[in-house]
Amino acid sequence: MPVTGLTLGKFAPLHRGHQLVIDTALCQVDKLVVVVYDCDELPECPLSVRANWISTLYPQVQIVLAKDAPKQTGYSPAITALHDQYLQTLLKDEHIDYFFSSESYGEHVSLALNCIDVRVDQYRLQVPISGTKIRKNISAHQEFLCPLVFNDLISKVSHQVVAKLPAT
Repeated sequence: MPVTGLTLGKFAPLHRGHQLVIDTALCQVDKLVVVVYDCDELPECPLSVRANWISTLYPQVQIVLAKDAPKQTGYSPAITALHDQYLQTLLKDEHIDYFFSSESYGEHVSLALNCIDVRVDQYRLQVPISGTKIRKNISAHQEFLCPLVFNDLISKVSHQVVAKLPAT
């Protein structure tokens, strides 16, 4: 039976930290499932665009779209249980051996899926960035984005800005 890994996120946008997690996982498993969540914080890049970044850069991974995932965030027992149950249902046909993340939620997700929790650069020492920082100033953090993602973001954001300018 092939060794299967899982990682997940909004990938809003996909950055070098996410890529470190994916690359690390690919070195340790035969099959990698990547769950891509919907994201309200980056409306100019919908789920399909963000999933395409991953499938373009990592054609060997299996992408699962989390279109109807819970929107609640936080670490309360109720929210944790909600997300765990969602993932159990979403991945009911997958046997997951390892869960790769850089987040503390790795503990409860790995318990819910009965797999091994693997943390990758949890304290962001190798890749000191977050999606939140990038969304605040894309150009200032360009070094943490592969050209595919950066160019896509800049063209989509520029298009939105131009569309919002008053006609002269």
